[in-house]
Amino acid sequence: MDNDYKTKTDDEFEDEDLGESEESDESLEPFDPKKVDVSISTPNLGTLISRLEYDEINLMPDFQRSGDLWSKQLQSRLIESILIRLPIPAFYFDALADDKWQVVDGLQRLSAINNFVVKKSLNLTKLEFLHEYEGCSYNELPRPLQRRIDEFQTSVYLIKPGTPFLMKYSLFNRINTGGLKLNPQEIRHAMSQSINRGAASSFLKGLIESKEFKSVVVNKNYRMAHEELALRHVTFSLYGTESYKSSLPKFLNQGMVKLGQVDDHELIKLKHNFIESMDVAYKIFGKDAFKKSLAVPDHKKVVNKPLFESISVCLSKISDDERQLLVSHRLEVVSEFTSLLKDKEFELSISKSTANTDNVQTRFEEVRKTLDNLIRGILRC
Repeated sequence: MDNDYKTKTDDEFEDEDLGESEESDESLEPFDPKKVDVSISTPNLGTLISRLEYDEINLMPDFQRSGDLWSKQLQSRLIESILIRLPIPAFYFDALADDKWQVVDGLQRLSAINNFVVKKSLNLTKLEFLHEYEGCSYNELPRPLQRRIDEFQTSVYLIKPGTPFLMKYSLFNRINTGGLKLNPQEIRHAMSQSINRGAASSFLKGLIESKEFKSVVVNKNYRMAHEELALRHVTFSLYGTESYKSSLPKFLNQGMVKLGQVDDHELIKLKHNFIESMDVAYKIFGKDAFKKSLAVPDHKKVVNKPLFESISVCLSKISDDERQLLVSHRLEVVSEFTSLLKDKEFELSISKSTANTDNVQTRFEEVRKTLDNLIRGILRC
């Protein structure tokens, strides 16, 4: 992950030591090169502009936030480079759906071209060479320069449909070199658009927009941090903890693919149990839900991701009646989980090398045992 991503999410979630490097993990992932199907072509820029005009390139509006885009000066300098025929980097697309290419690399360059030529929302500013066109819109350029943009030769790489889907995640991560380097969840979101019309991303968005989720995760959603949190819950719910073997990024990649393929009945069940687990967590733990502050009151009140996934998944696996039983005995539940958070082995499992297989198994097993003992104890009374 890029440093900007880490800094901002660290302010809103508890800093997590995965015990592995997500970037190095992805770059070392082996795959059969014979299965990679990538073609290269050198079309005129007009070909891409035409696709932009007809909405046949997905510019991923979820990423188009004010802080993420190039400044008007950088956009103008790109247009100037095209006008004076300086070469620009190649564009990469996932061409699984021919009627709508997915950008793999070149998002900001395409956004600049789209803003200037198609949307006509950009006026050239702070140019280095073509000072006489300072302040000009596309329509104000002389026809020869408009034609120069249209005829500008580009290099386009298309990742073809024959390339296995999980392999595309690795390719996307390797190729993704733009000024705004996408983080792992943004890559998952981008690549999932070609599976069942982006059903996985739409489902995750629905989860994090629920009032129950917002009651326990109140921080700003910076660069799909909330979607990744919900995906962790969903992936462990779908696969179970028994099948988990680090690394976490690969596990979540698989979860994103599977989520896009499950049927409506399974989605309804997943959503119900997710919402209920959020609701019960808030009713029991309040503002300390999924936070170490439950056991250490002066601890910063930020969500601990491993704690979130283990408690939320375990709460989702019990029945509605059992969840309500825990709510009715919330003080006992709070007391038991306060003790659990003070247990050294458990605390280690949610703090150090959290993606390690043993630590994942430990925290899920301890939360399961705690809930089972509570439910049995309450029923005996």
